[in-house]
Amino acid sequence: MLWMLLVYVVASNGYASNPTVSSSFHGATFPTKEACLAAAQSVAIYAPAATEDISKSGVVTVCAPAQPPLPPEPPPAQASAAAPMQQSPFPAYPPARPGH
Repeated sequence: MLWMLLVYVVASNGYASNPTVSSSFHGATFPTKEACLAAAQSVAIYAPAATEDISKSGVVTVCAPAQPPLPPEPPPAQASAAAPMQQSPFPAYPPARPGH
């Protein structure tokens, strides 16, 4: 199963502002979950050291299956033995008469 690294950026501008979350960014695809988790640990935000901005930002990384597992196959339908048709205890209808 392939795994993809999704990256979300969380940012806030100011002391009392609400944080916003960006749409997911598809970072890369990995053959194993362990490889994806290792790559997720290396994701970082670059911020110049000389800034005195009050804004804050962070990164959220998620490793998710690129293709969800297939649902289990339903058990094969058992061929039900057709119950023999029972004859009606009532006599058959008489044939239709013309003109009625």
